[in-house]
Amino acid sequence: MLPLEQWMLQLADYHENALVSVRPPKKPSIKERKQKLLTFLQEKYEPVYAKWTTERCAVCRWVEDWDYNKIIICNRCQIAVHQECYGARNVRDFTSWVCKACETPEIKRECCLCPVKGGALKPTDADTLWVHVTCAWFRPEVSFASDEKMEPALGILSIPSNSFVKICVICKQIHGSCTQCCKCSTYFHAMCASRAGYRMELHCLEKNGRQITKMVSYCAYHRAPNPDTVLIVQTPLGVFSAKSLLQNKKKAGSRLISSNRVKIEEIPTEETTELEPFSAARCRIFKRLNNNKKRIEDEAVAHRVMGHCHHPLEAIQSLNAFRVVEVPKTFSTFRERLNNLQRTENDRVCCGRSGIHGWGLFARRNIQEGEMVLEYRGEQVRRSIADLREARYRFEGKDCYLFKISEEVVVDATDKGNIARLINHSCMPNCYARIMSVGDDESRIVLIAKTNVTAGDELTYDYLFDPDEPDEFKVPCLCKAPNCRKFMN
Repeated sequence: MLPLEQWMLQLADYHENALVSVRPPKKPSIKERKQKLLTFLQEKYEPVYAKWTTERCAVCRWVEDWDYNKIIICNRCQIAVHQECYGARNVRDFTSWVCKACETPEIKRECCLCPVKGGALKPTDADTLWVHVTCAWFRPEVSFASDEKMEPALGILSIPSNSFVKICVICKQIHGSCTQCCKCSTYFHAMCASRAGYRMELHCLEKNGRQITKMVSYCAYHRAPNPDTVLIVQTPLGVFSAKSLLQNKKKAGSRLISSNRVKIEEIPTEETTELEPFSAARCRIFKRLNNNKKRIEDEAVAHRVMGHCHHPLEAIQSLNAFRVVEVPKTFSTFRERLNNLQRTENDRVCCGRSGIHGWGLFARRNIQEGEMVLEYRGEQVRRSIADLREARYRFEGKDCYLFKISEEVVVDATDKGNIARLINHSCMPNCYARIMSVGDDESRIVLIAKTNVTAGDELTYDYLFDPDEPDEFKVPCLCKAPNCRKFMN
């Protein structure tokens, strides 16, 4: 038996010889990390071809825009983004603006963090690698070098490797880097989640005098997806989305106006009804002044209120003379595109009896989703002039067609408008209106197809009247859509 002292010395020698180095492994170099990421990206995957629309921002998904933060549209790929969302605050010429990816159209740009093609892309600090702004936002390791230009994206190579081997619950693929639901271990690509209507939030906090931004996202189980979901912003002042923001800043969005009403003394007559103070007279339900079936001279014709209407193609073609116009393939500026839209509008649309109310606008041919249909043209006047004109039109019993471009400018299409003024409202529209700048502080209103429209279908869009109108000023909706709100405001 060994003495205790000898045994302890032998045990110490054993541990000394068996000692393993506990120094951390050497961190891979930037070149090695980039090569590993490129290897991940070269693996086979199924590209996701999303439908990008000019109706809403490709980053925050908001439909609304403001004078200080316009939605601008790339003249090549037609992607729509807010100036603030894309780092284009200093852009003044909206007519020929192109996104960063389209500045070099000969080179195909793809996001390195998701399989979704197209969208709002920005370069990174790693050569040849690009990223969606949304994907960059929802990776805590990634930030933008410049708050003003939002490029390049830094920290792509710092993203943990294990995030590149997670399967996205939406596209069912491993390609790219997945983010995680804040409530469970469900993984998904940030862009896939945004396109699928997942709840995504931006939390702005202040800690030790510094502003901290935290991105939070939820899976379909913890928050029900909604295609109209937008980025929710949480600040120390409260939580708001685009809708609540508009409620706080009335009439800030792009919408048909419901202007300040001027009281008019009614001229007493033997048989009269009070003029309803609507912004558009075509929205009124006609009421005959007397009960006899014969209409008196100069009396409006009452139209039967029905549902959505579809005219046969033969009837559509017989309404207006058809003319063939050769459409140029490319346009150097947005103004050229608008000029061509004006020249060819009669090839796409015509007027006809509406199933919603009175006369309406109908498609003469099939119109694809995202295609510009026609421009809403008229005389541009100041807001104060528009208020006076609206009062005069109502007094004269005239149909009133006013569309607000900004807080100060309104398009009056009543006397000097085009066929676009006949388009009716629907709570489930197939078109939407977009206010677009053509430079020199000039803006135009363009109606764009929200879905694929078949020849003969009636064209409609949401008038977006102010929803906070008093009950006495409520405008009844006649669209008969399944989701009809009953009132336009």
